[in-house]
Order: sequence, then C-alpha cells, then structure tokens
Amino acid sequence: MDALHAYHGAPAAMISFHIGGASTASIIVSVFLIFFLIFAVSFAFGRMPEGGRRLSAAWVGAWFRASVPRLIVAGVFAGALGLAAILLGNNSGAPVTAGSACRQPVIPLTGLPVTNARLVGAIAGMERIAEAAAGGDTGEARTLFFSLDAHSVTHDIDRQLRAADDKLAYDLCLNVIVLETQMATTLDLEVIEREANAIAQQLTSARGVLDFSATASPGQVEDPCSQPIGAATNGPLTANRLQAAIGSMRNFAGDAPDVGQLELRAEFLGDAHNITHDIDGPLRQADEQLAVDLCHAVLVIERELSLSFNRQVIAENATLAADLLEEAGRALGILKQ
Repeated sequence: MDALHAYHGAPAAMISFHIGGASTASIIVSVFLIFFLIFAVSFAFGRMPEGGRRLSAAWVGAWFRASVPRLIVAGVFAGALGLAAILLGNNSGAPVTAGSACRQPVIPLTGLPVTNARLVGAIAGMERIAEAAAGGDTGEARTLFFSLDAHSVTHDIDRQLRAADDKLAYDLCLNVIVLETQMATTLDLEVIEREANAIAQQLTSARGVLDFSATASPGQVEDPCSQPIGAATNGPLTANRLQAAIGSMRNFAGDAPDVGQLELRAEFLGDAHNITHDIDGPLRQADEQLAVDLCHAVLVIERELSLSFNRQVIAENATLAADLLEEAGRALGILKQ
C-alpha cells in the first residue's frame, strides 16, 4: 500500500501495472522494439559515419565503430527495463491490481500498537484531510496526509482488523490506495474528500469491531509500551551494531534543531530506530523497566515526527534513547561495563 498502487476512480480493481501484467513473450518483444527504436533514433539525430560510399565495406566498418557506444546505451536501458518487467511480472500473467494487492495483509508503517486513543486520533485526522479538501486547500490536505498519524494507522491496523473482519480490512485497503495515489499524483480534491471521509467511517467501524472502548475507557490512554513490541529486523544484537546505533541516535539528536522535517524523518528511519525494536524482547527479560523507558523515549520521537514536530522534544528524547541503548547494551552483556 506504500506506493505504486492503482487508482480506482474507474473502479480500482480494473487498473493494472502494465509491466507487471506482461507475459514473458511480450516482455522480450517490447525490449527488442525499445532497443531498436533507441538505436534508430540515435542515428537519426547523430553524426553519419564516414568511410567511402554508403554500404561499402569501409562505410560499414565506420558505421559499426560509431554505433558501439549507442549500442551499449540502448542495450543497458532495454535490459534494465526487461529485468524490471520480469521481476514485476507474475507467473499467471494476470495484472497486479489494487484489488489483488489488498488481498494480502499490509505491512505496518510504524510497528506501534493501534490503541483506542491512536485510532480516535486517526479518525479525526482523516476528517481534517476531508475538510481541507472540501475547502479547496490542496497543500493543507497533502501536508496533513503526510504529517498526521492517520495514514500510518491505516497500515498498522490492517493485520489486526483482518482477523476480526476481513472484508472491512480489504475495503479500507482499497480506499487508502486511492487516497495515496491521489496524494502522489493528480490531487483531485473531490476524490480526496470522498476517500478520506470513507476511510474515517471505516476506521470508526473498525473501532467498533475491535471493541477498543472495552479496553480503554474515555480519558484513559492505554500504554503501548506495557507489552513487548515487535522486532523490526532479524539482525543480531552485536556490540558493533549497537555502538553504531548509539552514535547514529546521538547524531540524530544533534541534527534535530536544524535539519528539515523530511530529511530528519528519513534520518530516523535507520538501524538506530530498528535496534530499539529488536532489543526490546531480550531487554524485557533482563530489565523490564529499562525496556519500557526505552520504548517510551522512542515512542515520543515517533509521535513528534508524525504530529507536532517539536524539535526540542525530539532532540531530548533521542539523547535519552541513546543513553538507554548504552545502558541496555551493558545490561545484556553486549557492551562492557
């Protein structure tokens, strides 16, 4: 659901990835035609070779020498396209559609648990996006989509929702694909308003299906760090990896006051962030309170990067997370005392 999805104004399930839906034979023919056209166009606009009359041995030799770099460029381009087409293709030859993409569980974006408070915030966020679109504010609608937690929740809730109501999860996925595609391409405000409102309604239905109200009473926020969080990777917890993560987290804290928002978000989504998830399970067995404290520090960073973007809070918690990672390494015997 993250990118490269079909737009279903038509409906969605009818729009396909044309390369991914191609057969092996059509890929080979297409690559050959592209190779030939690139080569032909390069000669149509390039310098004609010298070497005697046309089609003589000297002319052909000069023609071949001049063609070598063009052959290489055309071959590399066509070969890369052919490889991409084969990798994106599927054995049945059927096109990859929004409908087929939504038949499988969606990968979570944050790894955070979807709590009642988080889901309520996501519903409100989608309603704000719909309101911005209804008011004709393209920039505000796009900014809200990429900054609020509402988009992340639609990914993070998918697996949990499928277990309770597979059709609702499937329909939610389809609508999110349309909204994502609009934000990345045409920005049709009427479609954005419609899809954001539909997603808000589906998330409201999901809240009822999952019965969050039974586990979190009004005014009470469930602590997502009270339970172990899932690992982000299968990477080993080595001293080198942990020391590198600690250094990266400290650099991130130093960059927080000055670096642009998009760049700072991208910087955070590296192994320094991943290891805070990977270390959680083993750390809870050695020092549960330390694991909870680390989880809270990282959770604050993730929320600030998605919501209010308070740079001072981000920097303070990144420094705290680095200190806690260092302490965690010693508690687990990964780093020396």
